[in-house]
Amino acid sequence: MTDLLPKYRQLDGVGRQVERALLVVLTAVGAAWALGLHHWLPWALFNEQFLGLFFALGIAPVFLAARAGPRAPQHRAPWYDWLLAVGGLAAGLYVFFLYPRIAYSLGIASWDKVLLGALAVGLVLEAVRRLAGWALMWIALACILYAKFAFLLPGLLHAKGSGWDRIAVYLYLDSNGLFGLPLAVTASIVVAYILFGQALTTVGGDKFLTDLALVAMGRYRGGPAKMAVVSSSLYGTVSGSAVANVVVDGAITIPMMKRAGYPPHIAAAIEAVSSNGGQIMPPVMGAAASSSPSTCPFPMARSRSPPPFPPRSITWRCSSRWTSRRPSAGLAGCPARSCRGSGPSCGAAGSSWSRSACSSTRSWSRPGTRDRRACWRWA
Repeated sequence: MTDLLPKYRQLDGVGRQVERALLVVLTAVGAAWALGLHHWLPWALFNEQFLGLFFALGIAPVFLAARAGPRAPQHRAPWYDWLLAVGGLAAGLYVFFLYPRIAYSLGIASWDKVLLGALAVGLVLEAVRRLAGWALMWIALACILYAKFAFLLPGLLHAKGSGWDRIAVYLYLDSNGLFGLPLAVTASIVVAYILFGQALTTVGGDKFLTDLALVAMGRYRGGPAKMAVVSSSLYGTVSGSAVANVVVDGAITIPMMKRAGYPPHIAAAIEAVSSNGGQIMPPVMGAAASSSPSTCPFPMARSRSPPPFPPRSITWRCSSRWTSRRPSAGLAGCPARSCRGSGPSCGAAGSSWSRSACSSTRSWSRPGTRDRRACWRWA
């Protein structure tokens, strides 16, 4: 993962232990909330309290794991990242412990709310910069500046504007701010999908999907690119995340495409486009399908109905594009012995998922087609 995402550190020692502890607690808290265990507590727990705890446990590891720049240390977190992580914990735990008391005075911009609100907004902007780049951070900052200086704009963009203290408290504690719908969907629904997706990965489900794409598409011209499209589409049915598709499939498909003759930037572009199309594959269809019923006037069943055309059209267009790309460049398919999956034989090595891929796809070969039958010879 470090080769694909050099922005992340490989922590050692105390930093790694703290990062793992925060992520484990984050997963346990999200799973407990999804299972409804908070209803068995002897006291009432506000949704905002849970979101504050989730925010604290989620943003602190970002500053420990993601580097501030290319010159930042690779195997340890510097002192300023530790301070940012502690600040994220303080901003989230403040809401977790004190929200029952401050819920009755949300309209009062006291010094502690303003200070922690400004800290939380700044930490989120810095986390977005490290994880998603400068563009998204500047867009978010422009929206904040518009709330302050809207009175300077003409026409439809003109508004009254607010003070910095009101903006900080609103973004920090209001239900339309940091602890709004996107964080609620992530903490309650997306965590459950990620948890079950990791369980499927643990038992070898990702390897099965990759092997299935390899034996189905690897032998054709442009086969590695087709394999990237098919494997990302298949893995998107269980992950719902473009980043997860790149991490799982890209480690296999990008080097294979480069060995087949694709330029590095073309190989990365193929995997990126395929992963973005795979994240909208049903039944997960990304986090947007989970949050849309709260903002759009239609029920959950309609938003979860499988849309066969967009994902399949993306898969078909990508496959046909990479097939027709410069046939004279020698972009042939994988060798026959590379179309084997994870083991040298269908019944010996390899996982049970890979043996299932072999048995389910071996019947596709036609007698008399030598190159196809070569792909099914696993011995």
